[in-house]
Amino acid sequence: MKKARVILSTSFVLLLGFALSGCSDKTASKGSNNSGNVTNPIGTTSGSTTGSSTSGSTSGGSSSSCPYGSPSEPGIADAGQSLNYYRLNSPPAVMHGKNSWEIAFSTASDLPSTFNQNIFYTDDRFSIRVIPRRTNRGTDSRGISCDYTSSPFKKMNIGVNVRSVTTSGIGAYHQFRDVPVDCPSRVYEFEGLFPITSDPLIIELLNVEWDYSCISHQASGSQYTYETGEALGLCPYDRVWLTECFEVEIQLATDGTKDLPGPRAN
Repeated sequence: MKKARVILSTSFVLLLGFALSGCSDKTASKGSNNSGNVTNPIGTTSGSTTGSSTSGSTSGGSSSSCPYGSPSEPGIADAGQSLNYYRLNSPPAVMHGKNSWEIAFSTASDLPSTFNQNIFYTDDRFSIRVIPRRTNRGTDSRGISCDYTSSPFKKMNIGVNVRSVTTSGIGAYHQFRDVPVDCPSRVYEFEGLFPITSDPLIIELLNVEWDYSCISHQASGSQYTYETGEALGLCPYDRVWLTECFEVEIQLATDGTKDLPGPRAN
């Protein structure tokens, strides 16, 4: 029976909802007969640009500029492992913005039924890093339509919760911060922080924030500055609008795989 050490995370801090961030999600008229993705009218300014209109994820820049390494560099065989770390990108995790502490994506419910959940077993190591991407896919991982081309955010904060099948709510939680689009985050080592279980662990994404609310605010006119956006809770980060879709690649190392490369967050 596979086991993992446990230190249950028993508390978390509720994020403050800002006055104007709610206004960001007031939907403008959406054409129900659109044949493809269109630019989200919410927050659109004459100075903003949209991502590529091609299908699939869009590129936000060269990985050579990534502060914590390449998204595809090989793993580290620290104990003679031959299997590389797992990359959850086929299919990728595509999701809509959510309110604070609402689950945007779960490996337990939002992956295809044929997906091999056994990769989430571990005896010890359970290290994760994430890569945010823009997306133009037709639906998210729950089959909900993505009506707009992704807004051109540059960075994200991405919350990750790791729990067992028998544990509800928050198990072991970490928010990856200041992660550039198309770049990997630092690596967070969850080992020792999740409940003892003989079942596959569950990875959930939540509390995802972007910098585009701040970017859009500052592009609205000379009177709109970083400081005014900060006062409104839009800068430096705000939760992703409920109408927006985005993509996150989850990279995972367990005791049966090579370790993830890159600097550690803990």
